[in-house]
Amino acid sequence: MAVAKPGGGFLTLLRKPDFLRLWLAQLISQTIFNASNCAIMLLIEAITQSTTQLGLAIISFSLPAVLFGAPAGVLVDRMSKRKVLWSSNCLRGIVSLIFVLSLLFNHNALLPVYALSFIVSTICQFFAPAESATIPMLVNNEELMPALSLFNITIMISQALGFVVLTPLALLFLPTFHLFGLTLDPFVQIYAATALLYLVCSGLILLIPNKSFAPHIQAPKDNDLTAQTIGAMGHIWQEMAQGWNFVRTNKPLFLAVVQLSFAGVIIFVISEIATPMVKDLLSLPANTMPIVFAPAGIGLIAGSLLMPQLVKRLGQYRTIHFGALGLTLATAIIPLLTLVVRLLAPQSWRDNPWLMIMVAVLMFAAGIALDFINIPSQTAIQELTPDKLKGRVLSLQIVLYSACSIPVLLFLGAASDLFGIDRVLYLLAGFHLAFGLWCIYFERKYKLTDRQQAVPVVTPLEHVIIPQEQEERV
Repeated sequence: MAVAKPGGGFLTLLRKPDFLRLWLAQLISQTIFNASNCAIMLLIEAITQSTTQLGLAIISFSLPAVLFGAPAGVLVDRMSKRKVLWSSNCLRGIVSLIFVLSLLFNHNALLPVYALSFIVSTICQFFAPAESATIPMLVNNEELMPALSLFNITIMISQALGFVVLTPLALLFLPTFHLFGLTLDPFVQIYAATALLYLVCSGLILLIPNKSFAPHIQAPKDNDLTAQTIGAMGHIWQEMAQGWNFVRTNKPLFLAVVQLSFAGVIIFVISEIATPMVKDLLSLPANTMPIVFAPAGIGLIAGSLLMPQLVKRLGQYRTIHFGALGLTLATAIIPLLTLVVRLLAPQSWRDNPWLMIMVAVLMFAAGIALDFINIPSQTAIQELTPDKLKGRVLSLQIVLYSACSIPVLLFLGAASDLFGIDRVLYLLAGFHLAFGLWCIYFERKYKLTDRQQAVPVVTPLEHVIIPQEQEERV
């Protein structure tokens, strides 16, 4: 495996061909996944004009993580990561093609929309932990923080591109035309392009040699993959319980999982409240959403670039504390600022350039603050989890934030309709502050410090998995 020079930065990592292919596959697949989810939400809103139906759409691509995330992690730990990655992209491409056929047959049918969205998200439960577990295989320990920062940048860019830019622009500019008696509207074109790009991602994974994945557990051969999978299924609940016990008893890892899950929920929340913020709080047209939220995306990128150096200076826990405080202030000040400007200039506040500049600055700060939580916690999970358990631990984390996001999204959606987006933002600010205080309480209760190194010891599958220092006490 080629090794990038320490401190060489992202460009050095991207000069490694295998890492570059994995990164490109992530960038493309995450972008089109987010774009397709955004298209689903906009399609349902266009058909039903119902917030309840929109909530069901969110559940359709969030629920699979709750139901299948942890079992998928167990299976991913037992399977070839390369096969999981390329086959999951192929399957998502096939499902997207079925989606195209469904739209051509009946554009207003909601059941296929929910079902196909559920299926694509279920496949993603295998792709995500396999991809995360693959990153440490392609880089050395000194490159892990920059590599995770780069992948975090990619996740943020893909979410911004998919939810905020590509789908709204495609629906705005793509023409509707007829071919062989079929109506090809922008939604059909979006999902046709999605299917093609998933197949491109599968090809990128196939270009990575199998030896580059360097699995710690020998991957099963083609002719016994089915038997291996069936064998894993026989132990799946036991291994899920062991994975949870490993996370629960390793306090630094448990805290990192909770912190990363919190960041994931906030990203979902931002996607949900983006349109109400633009339309109801700032009284701007919905198509200005990319302009309003672009500073947040820039902040996410800037924060990811600076994070390795900031964590070295501040330490992991202090960095996360600053992130929670920054989110609290940015979320609370935006509605307060809008209220003040309305009181000072009730007739012309909508056209006040200073309001837009200050909102842009606060959105930029919120993007950086989110990185202060996301990247250190993600790095801690990678460092505190042995390769043999990475799949199930990462899947448990996905299950946790997906399970939390469903009631949060439904509650905030209903609260926004009933009480207004400004009150929802104040409530979010309170949640951010409570989260930061809880992190401080947890760290002090268990005497966690940045210098603490939890070295896990993995016992055979029939035994409980516990951290080393706890085993020594026993």
